[in-house]
Amino acid sequence: RARVLESLERLDLAATALEHHGRIREAGFDELALSLGRDLRQAREHYRRGDYAESRFFLAGSLQNCVSCHVRLPSENTFAFAEELTANVEIESLDPRERAWFLVMVRRFEEALALWEAMMADPEVPPGQLDGSGVLVDYLNVALRVQMDPKRARKHLARLATRNDLPVYLSHRLQSWRDALEGLDLERITANAPPSVEHGARLAQQAGQLAKGPYGRDGLVQDLVAASQLVRFLEEDRASMRGVTRNRTSKEKSDAARAYYWLAIVEARSLDGFWINLSERHFEAAIRSDPRGPFAERAYTHLEENHVLGFGGASGEHLPADVWTQLHELRELMGLAEPAHSIP
Repeated sequence: RARVLESLERLDLAATALEHHGRIREAGFDELALSLGRDLRQAREHYRRGDYAESRFFLAGSLQNCVSCHVRLPSENTFAFAEELTANVEIESLDPRERAWFLVMVRRFEEALALWEAMMADPEVPPGQLDGSGVLVDYLNVALRVQMDPKRARKHLARLATRNDLPVYLSHRLQSWRDALEGLDLERITANAPPSVEHGARLAQQAGQLAKGPYGRDGLVQDLVAASQLVRFLEEDRASMRGVTRNRTSKEKSDAARAYYWLAIVEARSLDGFWINLSERHFEAAIRSDPRGPFAERAYTHLEENHVLGFGGASGEHLPADVWTQLHELRELMGLAEPAHSIP
């Protein structure tokens, strides 16, 4: 028990250091670092009190932040620590999807892709289960955003499409995804090509036009490539401003707000399963980037709707005090009048 508690305390300290690192990054990385810290502190405190099931719950939940963070940018590096960590964990006892998440957590992306591809080829795994459990979203997320390899994704989706046990809806969706992969401008989405907010926003708009039906995933490929472009743009934008003492130009503010807005739209409709949804944080970042710009009020309407339906719509007309404080502050920044109903 003493060894476990000591390890949890080390994790908590590491998470605090990561929070400081996250503050200089794009807003999504900051949110994931904060979320990781909250989960690990809960895990430590529950374990200290002897609430082992609750501690295990928060520790397992904290891994979502690691996975979600690692799939957001291209990665070509391997890490020796991953070999050591994997050797000391009984990953074969995990079910295949959990094993793939673990491999992503330790940045062994090639092995994770191979595991998902084996699941897609396994006749014992129904295709509807692959879709319903999020395997296909997981696979495309890593293939397109981390490995940036649409040719590989198209090849394996084509193999999946030949199975005679495909549901009709999934057969049509796979064709939509394969067409989208074929139509990507490969020269613009390599790790060496500079990211473009214009390209990302255009892909996000295209995805919205395709997002029909109750789950709206027909535009998933465009959404994931758009997210890659926009996150990379925002990371480069933040890096370019470090150490700069001048005020941001109108174009810089507008471009950042545009990128955050479309990134939030993508996340609100296309990311699920193990990937943590950061849409609310990105709508807020869009407003703060350019409070009087063309994307601020559009972002605010989505953010306010999420809060009203998520809190007030479910349990009454009053939102939590911290939510009202956030909305009030954002409205002040934008120069908007206060709503008719609010807490005292």
